[in-house]
Amino acid sequence: MPIISVLQSVASPWLDAVALALTHGGSEQAYVALLLVAYLAVDARAGRLLGMSVLISYYLNQQAKAWFDTARPFVDDPALLRSEAARLTAPGAAFPSGHVQTATTFWGLVAALVRRRWVTWACASVITVMAATRLYLGLHWPIDVLGGVLLGLAVVAAALALARWRPRLGLPLRMAGWVAGPLAVHLVWPTTDSGLIAGALAGFATGPEVVRYRPTGSAWRRAGIAALGLALVFAWLLGTSVALPEAAKDHALVAPLRYFVLAWMGVVAAPWLAMRLGWMPRPRPA
Repeated sequence: MPIISVLQSVASPWLDAVALALTHGGSEQAYVALLLVAYLAVDARAGRLLGMSVLISYYLNQQAKAWFDTARPFVDDPALLRSEAARLTAPGAAFPSGHVQTATTFWGLVAALVRRRWVTWACASVITVMAATRLYLGLHWPIDVLGGVLLGLAVVAAALALARWRPRLGLPLRMAGWVAGPLAVHLVWPTTDSGLIAGALAGFATGPEVVRYRPTGSAWRRAGIAALGLALVFAWLLGTSVALPEAAKDHALVAPLRYFVLAWMGVVAAPWLAMRLGWMPRPRPA
């Protein structure tokens, strides 16, 4: 409580708006955009690792929330909530903070992959700001933020260790495993968004095996391919949101399929279409 009180001692409507804008940087849509830009415009191998790590971290966070089932600060003391808009970014239980865990996973892995001091400081600053906004808005206790950081760092460590693992399996077995594995976990141990996670994870894991891609050429070319990927992904997301009834979108098998195609729009369709348009000469190994 003292930490939240200290942060809120400088509260103002202007600071509320800034904190809310910053916390929206941890939304699902923001990470979809970041992951696609990383994959299509920066480094496909790193982007694939980032995508898979963020999705696994998201699933672990949902399981942890269900296990601990702790109340948020504004539930215990409604005066701590800075705005009703902030409440909409905080569904479910408090521990651990999903925004902070995802930020730690993504930016912590970026820092570990780039390994430059200024990048590390920048990534640490992003994580710190995200943690501070969640506390300031009255959405999390300090222990929730600490738990999110520790779980995020654990995922980063596991991702870096597993990135060096080269399973001696043929491509068909690898592809089948990356589709069946997440789907089985979703069906046996479901969470609120496990269908989304299972489909997107399978798509991110298998798509680069179908169209092997490496960002090349000028920054403008790579930015154009990233913009194409974003357009395809958000068009699919918007189109299916309008076309599918809510019952279908939440179906145990429809949700994974929907987000599997969503991932392939970015990591398969965008590079393939860019090649057809002459923006890149041919698919190259990731």
